[in-house]
Amino acid sequence: MKLPDPAGLFADVQAQSLATEGLSGLVLLLLNTLKVTPTVKTSTPMKHAPQMLCRFLDQLIARGLMLGLALWLCSAASFAAGNAKPGTTAALPGDVLQAAVKNWVAQSAKVPADQVTLAPLDARVKVRSCEKALVMDQPFPSPETVRVRCSQPVWQQYVRVNLPSKAPVSHAQPKLDKPQEPPKRWVLVASMPLQRGMTLNETHVERVQVDTLGMPVNVLELASEVIYAEVVRDVRPGVPLRSHDIRPAVLVKRGQVVLLSVGQTQGFQISARVEAMQDGRFGEHIKLKNRDSGRELSGRVQGPNQVVGL
Repeated sequence: MKLPDPAGLFADVQAQSLATEGLSGLVLLLLNTLKVTPTVKTSTPMKHAPQMLCRFLDQLIARGLMLGLALWLCSAASFAAGNAKPGTTAALPGDVLQAAVKNWVAQSAKVPADQVTLAPLDARVKVRSCEKALVMDQPFPSPETVRVRCSQPVWQQYVRVNLPSKAPVSHAQPKLDKPQEPPKRWVLVASMPLQRGMTLNETHVERVQVDTLGMPVNVLELASEVIYAEVVRDVRPGVPLRSHDIRPAVLVKRGQVVLLSVGQTQGFQISARVEAMQDGRFGEHIKLKNRDSGRELSGRVQGPNQVVGL
């Protein structure tokens, strides 16, 4: 049996004595303030009241101090035990990433996770933690590369994996979403067989929407591009028209009388009949001659037998 420490007992007794003397002095001071003088009679119980009160308070304070000390020791022990938690350490981001990749590849390839091996991560690339669930896919035809993506914060990293030789590699491909359709564009196609030398109008073509993949860049898109145009090669129905399939049509022929208009941009218009000195296609400049005065003029072909003065 272990005996109590004498020094500790002496310290407790000394502390209780000091507390008793302090309380006794406080009670006597209170009685003096209230002008309460103890009587000489030994038969009255009031003579022992201050002493009993002091003893009661001493016992109460001593018990309170002991109870407080016990509670403090219990709380300190609980706090230390709660903070210690041996064996529970947070997983590193790199370990979390590798575990997620291994489980995902094992489920996709239908093989045990212990048969999936990962190549060491690049030491130059720091793996960051992800607040959301990691998303994995295989963007390349080879199943040996897995792409890991994080949405918050946004980052991605590639991991090399090795599968066992007997693993069904074809099953390692994840189920991809339906591929997105390529963008479309509006183009002009022949609505009927177009023969060489035919002058086109809006009834000969139609606008359709086609995939841009593999479509030439010089495909016509607007019906206005074929107005007063001439086909230079035969085109089958449904085939897109390209810029080199047409050319401006001859709208004015040499020696033909055409209508010359002047002053449209100034807010007025003057028209006169003149003779064409040369053939002219849509948009070309040709020479004209006034038969009455013999004066030569110039104009731009605007339509069939129509010229705008320069």
